[in-house]
Amino acid sequence: MSKRKIMSVIVLCVLIPAVVVGGFFLAKGKQYYFTSLIIIGLSMLPFFLSLERKKLQVRELVIMASVIAIAVVSRAVFFFLQQAKPMCAILIITSVAFGAEFGFVSGALTMLISNFIYGQGMWTPFQMLAMAMTVFLSAVVIRTFKIKNRFIVGIISGIFCFAVYGIIVDLSSVFMMLSEFNFKSILSIYLSGLPFNIVHGVTTGVIVILVQPEINEKLDRIKIKYGLFGEKI
Repeated sequence: MSKRKIMSVIVLCVLIPAVVVGGFFLAKGKQYYFTSLIIIGLSMLPFFLSLERKKLQVRELVIMASVIAIAVVSRAVFFFLQQAKPMCAILIITSVAFGAEFGFVSGALTMLISNFIYGQGMWTPFQMLAMAMTVFLSAVVIRTFKIKNRFIVGIISGIFCFAVYGIIVDLSSVFMMLSEFNFKSILSIYLSGLPFNIVHGVTTGVIVILVQPEINEKLDRIKIKYGLFGEKI
């Protein structure tokens, strides 16, 4: 692994989870805005490193802002459907095209911004980490193995959405609801969240299967044509 990849793994998979958990216990979950800002700051480091020595273009920031805006709107529009929302699918599809680091930043920012609609709280950093890691890991697997089959891409996306997002978000419920941790209590919380996680994972997988190849083909053309996110014309 290159130094950039090693640093990205350390920041995204070690430092940021430590900030989320540490911020919850040290500040008793009250300083969630400050924790959220640290998450955003740290998640930007691998994104800038992924550009190598290429300067960040204004059009790249516009694309990221547009993706985040679409994802936020998709969560707000389908608020009445509980976990059946296209947000995670949108972020995964764009991250496959623009890079896993792009996905981490957009995933974290999407949850932070959309929670101004749904409500901020001590759960926000966990949701930011959950969405960011789900999108990041999905994009890493799909891009690393150059998977093109829409069904396999959809299955991978659904599994990561179900497992990674569900585990991290339910972990916040464990911390907030339990004063004493034991296997039975923790298991009951995870089982109660299982139906929601299944719906979220299945919805994400189905949407990715339906639209991912066509959208990614257009995004790849734009990326190559304008030399975006490290790609040369």
